[in-house]
Amino acid sequence: MLEVDKSDVPAELAEVITNYEEGPHWKMMDFKVQSIEKGSVSLLLPAREEFNNIKGTIHGGILAALLDTTMGMTARTLLTGTPVTIQINIQYLKPAINEPLYSKSRVIEIGKSTCFIEGEIYNERKERIAFSTGTFKVS
Repeated sequence: MLEVDKSDVPAELAEVITNYEEGPHWKMMDFKVQSIEKGSVSLLLPAREEFNNIKGTIHGGILAALLDTTMGMTARTLLTGTPVTIQINIQYLKPAINEPLYSKSRVIEIGKSTCFIEGEIYNERKERIAFSTGTFKVS
């Protein structure tokens, strides 16, 4: 998948991308936006040896960071302000072994200041690695 060109998306979504790209966490993880629209975001996390745990699989904390970022960014496409994670629940389904990972999320329900979102991570073979739900408040 190719990275999204900010000139190909509406200005408010390009601004969301720019805001996230400026964060140190984003730069450290080297996330790439694969798609973005109101209520849905897809990211790529390139493979890096530093993400591995002692078993040689990608650490669950890295997977959680990918899901949290994808879902938070999705909340930001619909609500102004900075999304804050209130709750996140992750089901780890299978290990990821030093491979690029793709995440996608979509809004389940939106309120005045909160979003309920689901997300998933899968590998290049379309095998689901993890599934999550989260609640985000925007202030």
